[in-house]
Amino acid sequence: MASTPHLGSHVLVHRQLQDLVVVQQDQLDKLRHELRAKEGWVDKEEFEALQRELQLEREEHIKTKAKLASESEKLQFALGEIDVLSKQLEREKAAFENALGLMKNKAQRESQQASQLKDKCSEVVAQCELQEDILNVKDLRINDLKQRLTKQKQAHKAQMKDLEIQQQQDAYISRLLEESGQGRRRDGKTGRKGLTKIDFDDEL
Repeated sequence: MASTPHLGSHVLVHRQLQDLVVVQQDQLDKLRHELRAKEGWVDKEEFEALQRELQLEREEHIKTKAKLASESEKLQFALGEIDVLSKQLEREKAAFENALGLMKNKAQRESQQASQLKDKCSEVVAQCELQEDILNVKDLRINDLKQRLTKQKQAHKAQMKDLEIQQQQDAYISRLLEESGQGRRRDGKTGRKGLTKIDFDDEL
């Protein structure tokens, strides 16, 4: 990129030298024409002056052509550098576009993967929420069952206590009845009939 102004100056000098060569060639042609036109009647001094002028023009023309050749060589060298730089730029551009394409493809793949992961995470979150709801429902059922079981235990304990009292009462009554029967049998033998009833009343 830095060779562009340098190349522009070479091109400008080359064109100026080309224009100068054309002008000098026109002047030489004009001098030759004048010499040929005045050759038969021109003054010797004037003729020699024209010859010297022609020689000077020729020398300047040679110098200009040499300078033009040098500038042409520089121009060709600059054009060669531009060609090399242009090809290098094309290669770098192609490499950049290739790398950019790879990066775009990678970014697209990663974006798709991120989207898939996001969808999967959303699905997992939804499943967790559903399982949490199910667990909450089960916890409520378990707590309800615990409360019912506690009530059943309390009711069973009360029933067992009532049953134990009932059994104690039945045993007590059976014992009293058994003792009453034995007393009556003794009264029959001894003639004391009212003892059993008095004892039974005392036990009650």
